Amino acid sequence: MPPTSPAPAKNPRTGTEALTTVSLIGLGAFGALAARLLKDHAEVRVHDPKAADDAVRALGVTPASIEDAARAEVVVLCVPVQVIPVVCVTIAPLLAEGALVCDVGSVKLRPVEWMQNTLPPHTQVLGTHPLFGPQTAAELGGVSGERITLCRARVDDDTHARVRNFLGDTLGLNILEMTADEHDQQMAFVQGLTHLIGRASCEVQLPDLPASTLAYRRLLQMKHNTECDAPELFEAIQKLNPYAKNARNAFLKAIQEVASSMDDA
Repeated sequence: MPPTSPAPAKNPRTGTEALTTVSLIGLGAFGALAARLLKDHAEVRVHDPKAADDAVRALGVTPASIEDAARAEVVVLCVPVQVIPVVCVTIAPLLAEGALVCDVGSVKLRPVEWMQNTLPPHTQVLGTHPLFGPQTAAELGGVSGERITLCRARVDDDTHARVRNFLGDTLGLNILEMTADEHDQQMAFVQGLTHLIGRASCEVQLPDLPASTLAYRRLLQMKHNTECDAPELFEAIQKLNPYAKNARNAFLKAIQEVASSMDDA
């Protein structure tokens, strides 16, 4: 059954008919980026008790109550992974039939499980992980050509095709399809190790030096990317990915073995 929704709304910026209504729950760094990316393509509502209405309107989107946000055709959870279970319990009785609920977290197994188990069966669930953030978008002047993973959970074919078309054709993203389990296995290395190295580089206050090589400058970039992250992100990457601990321990063991071989020289 297609989503039940009112007559198409007008895009508040362009005055034209919106493609859909999209709600962002959470207006942190990524939520603000999502608002800027979506505002010309949909009627965008934002719910974040910590964000002033004027700050929301300054992004060209509409502040909304949790009730209004939950009634959108698409609801995107732009909150820390740790908060997703609470948000799901809150919005579950408010969601429209056929609504699509997505998350944008750095781990996928647990968020997808939480959404499927908590949200009513008449809603659709899609796990997503944009492999970019505000820093990348600022440095590159946009997100076209960047990658996003989709972990299909409970989505009908038509909705899935619409999401793919929008992300790929409209936003110019490269789409990677995988299961939540495959995603977390890969992210244990892709993010688990890079954020570990970046956080350690922050702790030792890795300096920017005149004689830096390309490899060292890349290490400094990892440090720079990590030092701007919220603590909740690092915790989610390291503690909520079931594969992260093994990857981390194997890496630390290898470092210790390499260091020990130097002591024996």
